[in-house]
Amino acid sequence: MIRYAARVAPWPMLLVGCGAVAVLVALVGFRFTVMWPLQGTAVGVLAGITAMALDERCAALVDTLPRPLWWRTVGRVLFAVPGLLVIWVCALVAVRDRIPPHLGLFVLQGCAAVSLALSVTVARRAAGVAEPGAPFAAFAIPVAAAVALARPRPDWFPVFPVWPTENWSCSVVLWLVVAVAAPLVALAPQWMARLRGPGRPVGPAGARLPG
Repeated sequence: MIRYAARVAPWPMLLVGCGAVAVLVALVGFRFTVMWPLQGTAVGVLAGITAMALDERCAALVDTLPRPLWWRTVGRVLFAVPGLLVIWVCALVAVRDRIPPHLGLFVLQGCAAVSLALSVTVARRAAGVAEPGAPFAAFAIPVAAAVALARPRPDWFPVFPVWPTENWSCSVVLWLVVAVAAPLVALAPQWMARLRGPGRPVGPAGARLPG
């Protein structure tokens, strides 16, 4: 598994993504009152890079091989997800004295973004889509940046709160729901198909996820 993970990990993309996250967070720490939308953009980059790490260009071939999809998925994220999250946490810790004092929430945002990206792309791969990560990233990154910039209704929908008067507790609940609900909702069809038993294929050969 370790050798497979090292071989299939998209190292250039991961290095660029980790660098982008670190730079965005550093810019936020430089002057958060002005640069705060970049914090949401960094969360979007986390999700996008995580999703793209699961793309499999040769899916038509490897989906027919003995190694099941769940095994190959674990291999693809074995280095990507921990690496991205470590960079995210370290970048936040480095600027924690120059951003609002809610480090736990900011770490949770990154974890929830990764959870959402994994859930959606794994479900799409199980449905037979070879490269679901790129379209997800193309959607997630600009949407996260737009929400962070526009900050619609921060009183009851505080996705990326910044000011002390905003509802930080509500934001924690919101991101916890995303982190927990994303895999349940996205992977529910696969689990239901497994419960129904064999004879009802969900995707290409080898695409079923473990129950």
